[in-house]
Amino acid sequence: MVKKFIYFGLIVAVLCSCSYSVYSNAYPHLKKVAIRPFENRSTEFEIGDIIYNELVKQFQEDGRLKLVTQQPDCVIEGSILKWEEDVYSYDSWNNVQDYMLRLTCSVVFTDLINNQIIYENKNLVLTEPYAVSSASTAKCRSKEEAIDELVSQLFKNIVQNSLETW
Repeated sequence: MVKKFIYFGLIVAVLCSCSYSVYSNAYPHLKKVAIRPFENRSTEFEIGDIIYNELVKQFQEDGRLKLVTQQPDCVIEGSILKWEEDVYSYDSWNNVQDYMLRLTCSVVFTDLINNQIIYENKNLVLTEPYAVSSASTAKCRSKEEAIDELVSQLFKNIVQNSLETW
């Protein structure tokens, strides 16, 4: 009878240990983040606002850090150095099939409590193709989708290189 309780307890412990979150925070003292609008040095006027708004949305959905405007524990700042949109591929009739968006930016994630830079990349380049023809194999079917994907890549890059330890 005692063995049954021990086995049952072991099974429950094993099952409970499998239900953990993949979200981690290498800096548990960081609870609140401020995201500053990125300085836009590109020729694309509105891309700074688009990137800022989408990055705020990504952090809100993630939920590890609370977004604040005053008294943050950490801050994310950056600059959009270059924004390019080039032809990426043609079809057999020499019609444009895909475009490639390329975002070059500088990003700094600073721990304000310990006054240290946790992550900095002065020349981060992110790319995403998008389709303009139905024959394309690009994942994104519009420029807007490609921009959303670029911001998602930017968010993942910041989080993986700052908050996650693995």
